Amino acid sequence: MIHFLTESAAHFRRGLIQRGGAVGSVRPSALADGERSYRLLEDVTRAPVTVVGSILPAPESLFDVMAYFRLLRENRARFPNLCIPYLGYARQDIQTPGEVALGVMIGECLRNLNAAAIHVIDPHSPRATDALGPGVTISSALPFIAETLRKGEPFDVVVAPDRGATARAQALASMLSPEMGVAVIDKIRPKPNTATAQQLEGDVKHKRVILIDDMIDTGGTVIAAVKRLKDAGAGDILVAATHGVFSGHALEKILKLPIEGVIVTNTLPQPREDRLHVLDLSTLILHQSDQKI
Repeated sequence: MIHFLTESAAHFRRGLIQRGGAVGSVRPSALADGERSYRLLEDVTRAPVTVVGSILPAPESLFDVMAYFRLLRENRARFPNLCIPYLGYARQDIQTPGEVALGVMIGECLRNLNAAAIHVIDPHSPRATDALGPGVTISSALPFIAETLRKGEPFDVVVAPDRGATARAQALASMLSPEMGVAVIDKIRPKPNTATAQQLEGDVKHKRVILIDDMIDTGGTVIAAVKRLKDAGAGDILVAATHGVFSGHALEKILKLPIEGVIVTNTLPQPREDRLHVLDLSTLILHQSDQKI
């Protein structure tokens, strides 16, 4: 399997190669008027290939994924696959009057590529994922997070920062210990990107806590949850998520909280910070693409 990385996934190159993965070469360029152009630098005739690219807020990331896919298919690659480490716009998945469900629109665009298989890592929205079609495969970073947690001091409770993260918290708890407790925080959003933690269900007093979610964007949910946990007497707190979006100064704000640190994966490029532990998911990408040969 040859992996072709768009700009949004270029940071996976080293990890894939170190783990024995083949990485193909495409030369993107721009014409004088700004139009994008792509040149394939190797023969892919009848070769199994996977396009690896995240969907970021910038629309160029979606364009790159679609262009790479068509480039490989038109050059006779065998049944191109698609791997999306981070599926952006998934939070915009409900059509409301005067607005558009962009997450569903993007899913339909990718579905219409007719990939042999589409692989997504921890998507935020079932509706956006369903729009990708029946060929989609969802993988979770939770086993990688659990493996990292088992190497350190044991935790007592896994906490979901809102109702939507309950299943994720329960899944992580079951990976760590059959006796692991689970607590849930009720959250309300008075406006987009603003979260307020309300009632806490579960006992966290004097306990080591792992706070788990699928993504961290502005950090509002994490900040509110940590405050609520500390008010309830929680001991050490570690924050973990698959996707570290960290808009604006979110990471700086989170690392100032009374927490041990933050665990995220490299579905998105991450900065070097003392208390930010980044898990490489190159192995997961290789495993999933190999299943589709």
